[in-house]
Amino acid sequence: MRADVALTLLLSLSLSVAFSPWWNPWSYSLSALGSCSNGLGAVAFNGGLALTSWELSNSKGLLKWVALLTALVAAINIDFGIFHTLIATALFLTLLLFIYQKGVLGKVGAVTSLALWISHFLLGIPPGIAIPELYTIFWALLLA
Repeated sequence: MRADVALTLLLSLSLSVAFSPWWNPWSYSLSALGSCSNGLGAVAFNGGLALTSWELSNSKGLLKWVALLTALVAAINIDFGIFHTLIATALFLTLLLFIYQKGVLGKVGAVTSLALWISHFLLGIPPGIAIPELYTIFWALLLA
């Protein structure tokens, strides 16, 4: 992924976490940072997603879908319940497909990421969904 996209995403995520002392990846999702009740943390998180989406908007293929879904996650935050969950699920499935298509290393990244998601949902390991989310994002940034 272009350096500006990675920098925008990582900077806004870091800023949102700094504004959210209650948040930790072992107990929450990344989307919890975007809740309207999170004040400046939500502004940083959702604003960063919107900027990331805009920076990706001229992409092709699956990254074009990632851009659209990222914008929707920013606009339809966790406070929208199931609607947000469906969009966020589509985003992470699209990211997994993007990772998987990136050769042997991508297949390793996608399979290990999927295993982490399955472990979270079936075994509660890790307990917070932010860990599989961050792991998937790491692979997407690494291979873009």
